[in-house]
Amino acid sequence: MNRDATTIIMSLGGSMVVPDHISVDFLKSFIGILDKHTRLGKKFYIIVGGGKTARVYQQALKDLGAEGSDTLDWVGIYATHLNAELVRLACGDLAHDAVIKDPYTIPETHTPVIVYGGWKPGRSTDFAPVILAESTGAGTVINLSNIAYVYDSDPRHNPHAQKFETITWPAYRALIPAEWTPGMSAPFDPTASLQAQELGVTVAVLHGADLENLDRYLSGQDFEGTTIVPE
Repeated sequence: MNRDATTIIMSLGGSMVVPDHISVDFLKSFIGILDKHTRLGKKFYIIVGGGKTARVYQQALKDLGAEGSDTLDWVGIYATHLNAELVRLACGDLAHDAVIKDPYTIPETHTPVIVYGGWKPGRSTDFAPVILAESTGAGTVINLSNIAYVYDSDPRHNPHAQKFETITWPAYRALIPAEWTPGMSAPFDPTASLQAQELGVTVAVLHGADLENLDRYLSGQDFEGTTIVPE
């Protein structure tokens, strides 16, 4: 699938928005990047994750005896809506006037930023950008998370973990669990990964805290990160 460089589909990990508390400095700098590139004619579809906010609420429900993955998923979805509203409102006039929940909905708007939250149980917010990348013709998703690369094992525990600059979807999917579970932490979740593989969507995994690196990527320059590609 060819990439439309003017349509940007971005999965913004909740860990970037709320690592332990709301990261005001990150949001200011992130919105500065959006402002710069929308002035250059780019349009952004940004799907915001639940991050720590979602996991805190999910753990509380577990401690309270709640059962069923759908129950845990729903509270995580509501956390994404809160984070998405924060991002949308912080964008001011750049952003569309409502958070969109359904990834199959593309609103008619002249604003250059459209913000999405979570949709349905059984998947993370990684699923929505894959759908949007296919339906808008963008072909590529930027995944901003708290890791710089995809590794073959956790580099926090294995100093010899191998990083990948490029990896295919089958090879990537072999590294992660086969099934989605609420609160799962992975560069890209299993449900979305299968969908991306089937649709031929490419995902670029970048460390969200390195906004200069994001700027280079958006400018078509060399960047640090992992590109997950169709076979």
